[in-house]
Amino acid sequence: MTQSDPADRVTIVPTTAPLTQGGQRNRALSLPSARTLSFAVVVLLLAGVLAWVVIALPQNVEAPEAAIADAPPSDAAAPVRSAEPGIPPFRQLELERAEAEAREALGHFVELQRALEEDMNVEAWGGPALAAVLDRATEADRLFLEGDYEQALVEYAGALADLEAVRDRGETLYRDAIARGRTALDERRPGHAAGAFEDALAIHPDSVEGRTGKTRAERQPEVLDLLREAERARLRGAPRKALAFLEQARSLDRLTAGIDTALAEVRAEIVREAHRQRLSRGFTALEQGDFDAAETVFRDILAERSDDAAAQAGLAQTERERTIARINRLHEEAREREDAGDWEAALAAFEQVLKIDANLQFARDGRMRLRRRAQAVQEMQHYLADPAALSEDAVFAQARALLERAQADTDARGAYRGTVEEFAALLSLAEVPVELVLVSDNATEVTVYRVGRLGSFERRALQLRPGRYTIVGSRAGCRDVRKEIVLDAGMAPVTIRCEERI
Repeated sequence: MTQSDPADRVTIVPTTAPLTQGGQRNRALSLPSARTLSFAVVVLLLAGVLAWVVIALPQNVEAPEAAIADAPPSDAAAPVRSAEPGIPPFRQLELERAEAEAREALGHFVELQRALEEDMNVEAWGGPALAAVLDRATEADRLFLEGDYEQALVEYAGALADLEAVRDRGETLYRDAIARGRTALDERRPGHAAGAFEDALAIHPDSVEGRTGKTRAERQPEVLDLLREAERARLRGAPRKALAFLEQARSLDRLTAGIDTALAEVRAEIVREAHRQRLSRGFTALEQGDFDAAETVFRDILAERSDDAAAQAGLAQTERERTIARINRLHEEAREREDAGDWEAALAAFEQVLKIDANLQFARDGRMRLRRRAQAVQEMQHYLADPAALSEDAVFAQARALLERAQADTDARGAYRGTVEEFAALLSLAEVPVELVLVSDNATEVTVYRVGRLGSFERRALQLRPGRYTIVGSRAGCRDVRKEIVLDAGMAPVTIRCEERI
């Protein structure tokens, strides 16, 4: 290619449009992201083309082979920087690398700026800081357009770091606001909580944490009213009403501090109250003597809580009192049977008591007493059935001793007492002599057994105790005469004569 005439060259002066969005302080900071990025890319491309036309094009025309040989590989989308005259190849490579790095830093800067403006509402909380960063980015633009890529890279990197610091500060403010809001909610200060979450939403308007926290703060006054009502209900001893208030509060804000603990405590109170009521039913049934009902209640409780001390004690008490009640019934039955003279039934009742507890003294005494009384009654009934036997002194003495023993049993009642009284009356009659008149023929020898020989007589009166007597008459040449009489008051005269000849 021939060298072109200097007169044929057209000199193009490049514009100095800023590559970042901070060139004009007085414009709004928040711009649409697509517009911002497109503008920056266009400016970059334009600057690259102008630089190539002014600096590299003459060299390419005069020595195309050298330009092509010295050109470093680059991205197809980026303009190719040609070697400048007088710049060593290694330095040329450093400049090209600085340019590429500057472009990359600029891309990161623009993207972060967009995020701050559109996603984090930076103007509301970091406007002055962002403005200072944009000033530094504008200076980097100027250096880039002047071809001072290394210094432009330094400034772009510094601006990016400053912008990241702004972002980090925003995130810190956001996290602090969320933490303050949560703390205020836990401390039950809904006004402070709402303000804190509004601060968080000013940084991240779409924050789920912020929106949720603000909703909780708005509901907390109603939640606190319900919690107070629940506490009043608990103090009144109405845990079920307290549970209803707590469940309503939890439906408004399940994250309320302490609400799950309060619910657990109230539910436990309800369980305890139900347990107390069941125990009360069991002990009431026990007091009323309904042992089966009491046992059912206590066993049902132990089926659910095998280690329940109150139910265990209730069941043991039920068994004891049931046993005591059975013993008392048998005792009463024994006394009733004893008073009625049904000795066998009374003795059987005492024997059943002793099977339950062989050491019960009343049953041991009762069994001994019954055996003694049964023997006494049997003996008295013998005398009452044959009172004539009392005419013998020895028998009468035995009967008298029996009566004394029977009368010493002062606890005797009913049929036994009646038998003793009847026997005493019999002995009273038996010890009073009555008149026995004997009539004979003055020839018969008369003898009254256990009284003596009376000899012969025509009529004789004797004073003897009522009872059975044997009278014998004897006479020479005649058969003896023998008579058995039962002497009683008012008895007619008894004739005793031997008249039958042998």
